[in-house]
Amino acid sequence: MIDTHCHLNDSQFDNDLDRVINNFFLSGGSAMICVGADFQSSMKAKIIAESNDNIYYTVGVHPDDCDKFDQSELEDLIITKSDKLVAIGEIGLDYFHNKSNKAKQIEVFVSQINLAIKYNLPIVVHCRDAYQDVYNILKEYSPLKIGVVMHCYSGSLEFASQLIKLGVKLSFTGSVTFNNAIKVKEVAKNIPLDTFFFETDAPYLTPEPNRGKRNEPKNVFDTAKFVANLRAIDAQKLIEITDENAKKFFNIKAF
Repeated sequence: MIDTHCHLNDSQFDNDLDRVINNFFLSGGSAMICVGADFQSSMKAKIIAESNDNIYYTVGVHPDDCDKFDQSELEDLIITKSDKLVAIGEIGLDYFHNKSNKAKQIEVFVSQINLAIKYNLPIVVHCRDAYQDVYNILKEYSPLKIGVVMHCYSGSLEFASQLIKLGVKLSFTGSVTFNNAIKVKEVAKNIPLDTFFFETDAPYLTPEPNRGKRNEPKNVFDTAKFVANLRAIDAQKLIEITDENAKKFFNIKAF
């Protein structure tokens, strides 16, 4: 199984990264995508991916760090990419943490979308309390020339349907297993099977039954099994379908 979005580059994994990676593969995992959130974490993601089989990476600047965005710096990192660079991300808008710099967030988001178009890479979108602005920006680029995934989707089924009409994919984290995640469960249960895949966002958003502990990529199986139960589908069959979705989206040929 593929964990399509994790932060092996987070400092929480500095002391036991090799163990975490090994645990994932020993659990039956097939590939991971280590996601950048600023220049330094993107560099670290690149190093981790290039040092390990079946680990891929993304580069990008998270909206919380938009004031640090340097386009030439990020573009240099894209240009010096290896074949393990699979997307630009995570990028987007976050009005939950900061509403005072909306214009700057939008500017940086659009700049990175244009970089993705220039280098023909899909984008991994972070969106929190900013769904309408994210939708409006993506709609401007419709029909989308690159792949777009809404990482850690937490919106409504109605909004998910609007995004899917634009060609956007959705990704579910362990948050779908939380007791209060009523909207997300509805989405995971009802959207077409070819429109989503799974992630952990490790070390964050640990799924049940391990909620409260540090999340690890191996826990992606718990999320997939939970959604399979919601949809009344065999878990292994769902994993095969969503892994194919992810391989196609991120242009991962084989592992």
